[in-house]
Amino acid sequence: MKNLVMKGRAFLQPAGPQHAGGRRGRREAGTALLFLLPQLFGLVAFIGLPLGVSLYYSFTHWDLVAPSPTWIGAQNWSHLLDDDRLPKVLWNTVKFILTGTTSFLVCSLAAALITYRPRRGVAFYRAMLFLPYVLSQIAVGIVWRWMFNTESGPINRLFEVFGLNGPQWLLDPRTAMPAIALVTTWQGLGYGMTLFVASLHGVPQALLEAARIDGTNAWQRFRHVLLPMISPTVLFLMVTSLIGALQLFDPVVAMTTSDGGIAVAGGPDDSTRTVVLYMYNQMFNYNERLSGLGYAAAIAWVLALLTFVLTLGQWLLGKRWVFYASESAQGKGGLS
Repeated sequence: MKNLVMKGRAFLQPAGPQHAGGRRGRREAGTALLFLLPQLFGLVAFIGLPLGVSLYYSFTHWDLVAPSPTWIGAQNWSHLLDDDRLPKVLWNTVKFILTGTTSFLVCSLAAALITYRPRRGVAFYRAMLFLPYVLSQIAVGIVWRWMFNTESGPINRLFEVFGLNGPQWLLDPRTAMPAIALVTTWQGLGYGMTLFVASLHGVPQALLEAARIDGTNAWQRFRHVLLPMISPTVLFLMVTSLIGALQLFDPVVAMTTSDGGIAVAGGPDDSTRTVVLYMYNQMFNYNERLSGLGYAAAIAWVLALLTFVLTLGQWLLGKRWVFYASESAQGKGGLS
């Protein structure tokens, strides 16, 4: 009925104002386009153009010494199928996603649940938890490399106090990647906690009071009230932490090298070598690279496609469990 009324009003309007409205609309569209031009320029210059250039380089061979790249067709892409090290670095990245991303989300949410209610000294604890996030990843990695040192590090000294032998941490392929995941979780904890705290403050207290009146316990209120209400924040942190995990580079370099530089990073036995680190070595490390910049560009495209697929998958799956209050108001969803 409302649409019929609107159509009737539009039909009864005289022709002059309609043309005036059309000109006004075109002027507003032109003004909007004028304000969008700087953003469009940045989008094309800093994203579209590099993507196109890297795609071109993936079909070439260039060692950065020759004056120009040489066109070799799809050889770099066929090398991807024959490269024995690529599956291992992909698996290392997946291991970091499973350990680092999961621990980051769980620890951030736990810290937010502990600190989101106003109480004495809570602002100080939040500041202490957020402080590592503003530190340099390289500096943090160097400090933690010393802390994980099996001979002089304070962590293994603490094990010895209780009569235990500490793990080899960064020297053992089984514990090296979990150790890096632990450090990245510790450093990013404050960022995730801040977003969760802001989201928890947006949960209507009336819902929690109604749940208490219904006799629910703390776990049931968290499962059926708090978690659905903060699910958009959970999805946002899942997507952004996944993208960050796929780009893992600085912590690995800082924690797995001492004086050998980036060329020897990713040990022991390639157990912490990630896709980005492998791509870097293919581009700049003369001892490892297969086709210089061209092969590195092909790996970069594989990483970009993997990031797109995983992000799209998270977004599509998120429609099944993410609750939006605006959709609930329109009758499209509700609390589970």
